[in-house]
Amino acid sequence: MTDKRDAIPAELKRRVLIEAGHRCAIHTCRHIDTEIHHIIPWEQCNKHEYENLIALCPNCHTRADKGEIDRKSLRKYKANLRYLTDKYFPWELDILFGLFNGKEGEERPFPGFMLMLIKRIIDSGLVELRESDFLSGVNEMKLNPDYIKLTEKGRDFISHLNESDLA
Repeated sequence: MTDKRDAIPAELKRRVLIEAGHRCAIHTCRHIDTEIHHIIPWEQCNKHEYENLIALCPNCHTRADKGEIDRKSLRKYKANLRYLTDKYFPWELDILFGLFNGKEGEERPFPGFMLMLIKRIIDSGLVELRESDFLSGVNEMKLNPDYIKLTEKGRDFISHLNESDLA
């Protein structure tokens, strides 16, 4: 018996991709090649509904199809996306995860002229900024880097996301 499946409507597919920032919804993956996955398999539901769709990279999609990533985890990833995309931009999350995966307490250089892009994670207390004492610039644009590091609050925030994925 063949699987007669209508294509996912373009607007619905767009909504799912925007929710995930056009990346894999699994925050520790975030690969840019994506496919739309049915959390409850198409064979069981025979419909395309937003609540049942999630953007996954081909690797995570295959793992989900094999049951290596279970439905409960997929639903949590989707729920986390809604919370995160409403509050933080994908690049802010990438910075948080990058800092989290580095050495604890490590400062990383960050271009001073780009600080406005991470203002929300600084203002939220997730990242701490240390401005460089040395000043070099052109036309009042600071060229030397400042330094950022993940705060304890930021580490707790990312740890909580990681723990909720395993529960």
